[in-house]
Amino acid sequence: MIKVLLFDLGNVILPFSHFQIAEKLLPYSGHQDFQDPSRIFAYLFDLQSGAVNGFDTGEVAPLQFFESVRKDLLLSLSFEEFLPIWTDIFTENRDVSEVVLSLKGKCRLGLLSNTDPLHFPYVVSKYPVLSVFDQWILSYEVGAKKPDARIYRKAIEWASVRPQEILFIDDVEKNVDAAISLGMEGIHFRSASQMREELSVRMGWNQAKRF
Repeated sequence: MIKVLLFDLGNVILPFSHFQIAEKLLPYSGHQDFQDPSRIFAYLFDLQSGAVNGFDTGEVAPLQFFESVRKDLLLSLSFEEFLPIWTDIFTENRDVSEVVLSLKGKCRLGLLSNTDPLHFPYVVSKYPVLSVFDQWILSYEVGAKKPDARIYRKAIEWASVRPQEILFIDDVEKNVDAAISLGMEGIHFRSASQMREELSVRMGWNQAKRF
């Protein structure tokens, strides 16, 4: 029996694109090696070497992160100008939000997200659905990013149930696989309708109890 549901944030509840950050920073870059948004994107978000990795795990503070990026890209903008470029990249999947809201009171809800200390306060202030969750497990607070086992263990610790009583939903398959490897149930998110169908089956709800 599933007692705890863990949702990923980005591209599940809140669709987003990091590439638009690279596109918006391009006009401010004076570095000859970064006159293509794909190069800026790789510098920031490469899974192995991207500048954002230390920011997502809380090793780098917001102003420190900005100053590093400003120096490396030779950016001609202030932190105040950088902030909306960095944060205003999200929309809301209202179909998913409706599911989250409908689950309140039926089981405990956790948010398990790779995020940073600029993005998360921004989305909390803008999207009320995030206040529905009983707990936020965030990479920059835990000090580890999915699919690192440490962030899942932190979620299991909070849940205080057996791993097999936890169901994790994420749009990145390797993140779901990591949760499954620790004993949790998992759903690879592809659409709100697919998620609804799989949740109904996994939760053991009949037609009358569906969302």
